[in-house]
Amino acid sequence: MTDAATRRVRTRYAPSPTGSPHVGNLRTALFSYLLAKRFGGDFILRVEDTDQTRLVPGALNDIIQSLRTMGMMYDEGPDVLSVEKLDKEKYGDVPSELLPTFGGDHAPYFQSQRLPRYREVVDTLLAEGKAYYAFETREELDAQRAACEARKIPFLYDRKYRDYDMAEAKGRVEAGEESVVRFKMPLTGAIIAEDAVRGELSWDATSQDDFVILKGDGYPPYHLAAIVDDHDMQITHVLRGEEWIPSYPKHIELIRALGWEAPVFVHTPSILGPEKKKLSKRNGAQPVTGVIFDKQTNEPIYGYVDYEGILPEALLNALVLVGWSPGDDSEVMPRDEIVRKFDISGISASPGVFDKDKLIWMNGLYIRELPQAVLAQRSLPYLKRAKLVPESPTEEEMAYIVQVVALEQERIKTLAETPDLTEYFFLPLPNYLEKSADKWIRKGTAKAYLSNLAAFLESYSDWTHDGLEEAVRQIGAKHERERGDITHPVRVALSGRENGPGLFEMMAVLGRERVLARLTHAVQNV
Repeated sequence: MTDAATRRVRTRYAPSPTGSPHVGNLRTALFSYLLAKRFGGDFILRVEDTDQTRLVPGALNDIIQSLRTMGMMYDEGPDVLSVEKLDKEKYGDVPSELLPTFGGDHAPYFQSQRLPRYREVVDTLLAEGKAYYAFETREELDAQRAACEARKIPFLYDRKYRDYDMAEAKGRVEAGEESVVRFKMPLTGAIIAEDAVRGELSWDATSQDDFVILKGDGYPPYHLAAIVDDHDMQITHVLRGEEWIPSYPKHIELIRALGWEAPVFVHTPSILGPEKKKLSKRNGAQPVTGVIFDKQTNEPIYGYVDYEGILPEALLNALVLVGWSPGDDSEVMPRDEIVRKFDISGISASPGVFDKDKLIWMNGLYIRELPQAVLAQRSLPYLKRAKLVPESPTEEEMAYIVQVVALEQERIKTLAETPDLTEYFFLPLPNYLEKSADKWIRKGTAKAYLSNLAAFLESYSDWTHDGLEEAVRQIGAKHERERGDITHPVRVALSGRENGPGLFEMMAVLGRERVLARLTHAVQNV
C-alpha cells in the first residue's frame, strides 16, 4: 500500500442515497474508516447522487445517522449549507444536528453540485481526442442489445461514432440533437491493473466497450464522477466491493488518459449470510438504525442497534471480522485495538460470512463489560417502549432501574431482551404461570409458609442479601422445608417465574414494600 509516512492516507465512503444502508453496505465503509484512522489520515463522506431518478427521501439522513451511531464520524463531508441548498423532496429533511459544521476543503461533497467540474474533464477528453459524442437513439441501442442476445454474446457498443468528425458532431450537439459522450477504450492488447488484495488483474481489451462518461441529461455516470472526485479529493485508497472489479479496466484507463496518479484500489470480499447464502434483508442485511421495508412483502426490517439491542461497538467488532483478520486469534477487540491492528494485508479475497448468532454472542460479552449505570441508560429506550418505566424517570426511579438491570447483566445478550427479563420488577404484581403456581404456591403447605415468611419480614431489619437469606432459611426450616422447597415458592411468589437472578439479590432490590405485597397476593389470590 502507499507509504503512510510519505503520503497522507485519505479514504472515502461514497453511498448513493437510494435507500437506507444495511450492514453489508457499511462493512466496506468501516474498512475505509479504519484504514484512515490506522494511519492518522482522513475519512471522507461523499454523496453520489448523479442518478437523480433513484433518490429516496430520508436515505441521506439514515446514512449519516448510521455512521454516527457506529462511531464512524467523517473528517470531511456535506456541510449544513450544502444540505440546505438541496431539494428536500429528493433528499428528505436532514436535521442539522446530524451533520458536521466543518464541511471540508474539497467541498461540495454532493456530486449533483459538481457538474461543472465533470463537464470540464469531459471537454478536456473531447479536445484531446480521447472521447467522442454518440447519437444513437434508445431504440437503436435496444436493437444492438437484442442482436447480441440473439447471438448469445455479451452486448458491446459498436463504436459507430468513435471516428466521427468532431466538428460535425459539435454542430449536431449545438443544434440540440440528443447525445452522450463516450470514452475511447483501447481496442487491442491487455489492460492490466493492480488490486491490493488480489494482485495483478488483466482484461482483454476486446472484451471492453466505449462507455458513457456524460449522459444526455448532463449528469455523468459513476464511472466518470467517482474517478474525478477521487482525484480532486486526493483519495489515496479506494475500498469498494468486489462487484466493481468488472468496471476496474474502465476506471484505470480513464485515470491513465487523464494523466492522474491512480489511488490504491482494494476490492473487498462479498458478504454472505448464514449457510453461505447471499446476504439479504431477510438474511442478516438489516439497517444499523431505524426500520426499512422489504420491497416485495412490505414487511418491516428493524435496525440492529435501536430495535434489536445490539451495541454499536459489538456490531463494529463483528462486522470488521467479516473478510478481515487481525493476523492472530483475536476476536473480541475494543475499537482502539482494531484501529491499531487494521491493515489491508488482513483483508481476504474470499467471501466472508456474517454470522448473526456470533454477533449476539459477542454482544453479550460487550454487555457484561458495561458499567451498570451505562447498561441501564442503554436499556432505557427498550424499557420505555415496553411501557415498564416512565418517559422521564426520577432520580430514585433511575437508581432502581440500575439495580434491576444489573441483576440480569450476566444473562442479557441483547438490550431488546431487557424488558422480558426484568418485567416483573416493574409491574405492580407479577404475571404467574399456572404451571409454576400449581407446583410451588398452591401445592401442600406452601401458602402457610409464605404467609409466615411475610409476617416475619414485615418488621425484619436486616434487608441485605445475607440477612434475607438467613430469614428465608430460618422460616423454611420451621416449616421443615429443604433446598428448593425453601427458595422456589418464594421466587415464584415474587416474580411469577422459576428462573432468574439470585433470590436474595432479587428480594433486596425489590425492597420490603414490593416483597410483602407480592407474598400477600400469592397467599390470598394465586
